[in-house]
Amino acid sequence: MDEKYHRSLYSQLDDLDYAIARRLQDNARLPFTQIAKELGVTEKTVRIRVQQMQDEGVLSLVGIVNPVKAGITVQSLIQVAVEAGKLDDVVAKLQDIYEVRLVVLTTGDYQLMIQVLNRDYEELSQFLMNKLNKIEGITKVNVINELKVLKSRFRFIR
Repeated sequence: MDEKYHRSLYSQLDDLDYAIARRLQDNARLPFTQIAKELGVTEKTVRIRVQQMQDEGVLSLVGIVNPVKAGITVQSLIQVAVEAGKLDDVVAKLQDIYEVRLVVLTTGDYQLMIQVLNRDYEELSQFLMNKLNKIEGITKVNVINELKVLKSRFRFIR
C-alpha cells in the first residue's frame, strides 16, 4: 500500500479499514476485487474487513433515496419539549411513527429534535394534529420547515 491515509478522526480504523471505507463511501457498488487490486490485498481480505466493519456498526452500505424525487416535498425539523420524566415514553412513541425520519436528543429548551418527511403541507398538518400533538408528555413544539437543502453530504472520511 503506497497510499498515505489521514485518519486522525477515525482512530478505530486501521489503515486498510480506512482505505476500504474511503473507497466504498464514494461508490458502495465498487467491486471488492477492484478495491483489493488497488490496495494490494486479496478480495477475501476486503470482504472480511467490510463484514467486520458492518458487524461493528462502522460501515453501512445502503441506497440513499432522494426524498424530492420520491414525492416528499415537505421536510421539517421539529423541536420538541418534553415533560420531566416522560422522555423515554415520548422517544418510544416517536420511533414508531412512520413520518419521523430522525430523533435526536438535544440541549436547551427543547430536549428533542426530529425530522419529519411529508408529501405536502396537508400531510404535515395531519401529522401535527393527529399524531404529534396526541403524544402524552410533549409540552411544546417548534416546527421549522426546510425551504431548500444547501448541503447534504454522506462523505465523512477524507
